[in-house]
Amino acid sequence: MSKTMKAIRTSLLAGAAALVAAGGAQAQLDQALQVARQSTQAGAQAQAQIDNLADQADNAEREYLALSEQIESQRVFLEQQRVFLRSQENELAGLQAQLERVGNIERDLTPMLLEMFTALEDFVAQDLEFRMEERTARLDRIREALGDAQVSPAERYRVLLNAYEIEASYGRSLTAYEEEVEVDGVPQPARVLQIGRVAIIREVDGALEIRTKDNPDWRPVPGSMAADVDRAFRIANEVTTPEVFVAPLPGPDAQ
Repeated sequence: MSKTMKAIRTSLLAGAAALVAAGGAQAQLDQALQVARQSTQAGAQAQAQIDNLADQADNAEREYLALSEQIESQRVFLEQQRVFLRSQENELAGLQAQLERVGNIERDLTPMLLEMFTALEDFVAQDLEFRMEERTARLDRIREALGDAQVSPAERYRVLLNAYEIEASYGRSLTAYEEEVEVDGVPQPARVLQIGRVAIIREVDGALEIRTKDNPDWRPVPGSMAADVDRAFRIANEVTTPEVFVAPLPGPDAQ
């Protein structure tokens, strides 16, 4: 074989070897690139999982903070409710004590009201006999109120106290009124003048009579006093301005 053919063969063999070597390197490069791509994809997936976990952690943290705020708010609310309940318990205890005192007052008030009524009734019976129909009717209403369980103790006390005030005012008043009286068993209209609790003067059929507590019988008023009595009637009826007048008051009977 000539040297030339050997050189060609050697070159072909070398080229074939080079091609084989180049093919192996390309395969290795492709494999490396495939591994790199797979690593990149795996890294991206791992990063996505990391981001997802981070988001979940953030959400969990926000939920935790929100729940913590709610728990704190509920704790404050419950504490306020406990304070309110303690206040209500103290108030209820105070009201219970007041109710017990009211019960004691009511128990003690009823006998006192009965004593006050009896004293007032006796006083009216022993007093000068003026406005007796009005005063007797007032006593009847009080007696009815004291015996009515539907009337509160406060209302009973108010009614009774009002009667005391009215009776007290009679002693400071000069009043005139008309009523029907019996003279010798015959009813007749009369004009009556009440001078406090000092005296009562009445005019029946033109005749003037007077009575006092010390002189309970009706006695005639002297004719000389008629003008003074008429002036007193006019003052009581507010026809004229108040002024000093002479009252025909008799002295007490000799014992």
